[in-house]
Amino acid sequence: MRAALVRGQAVAERRAAVVRARVVAVAEDVPGVAVAVEGDTVVLSGRSLTRRTIVDPRLQDIAGWGR
Repeated sequence: MRAALVRGQAVAERRAAVVRARVVAVAEDVPGVAVAVEGDTVVLSGRSLTRRTIVDPRLQDIAGWGR
């Protein structure tokens, strides 16, 4: 049972790294959006970011949550 937990955690960590890299890559291509990686977190900042997330298709599915 412990081995399955360790394997599951390793898979989750690799998946999280892939998602973080994708978010950073997409956000860096959007003008006016600043990206910072702080530990396991990707922080996006920019003027009117909430409104732009609704309008800009690049930001709408940035983390691939709809997949």
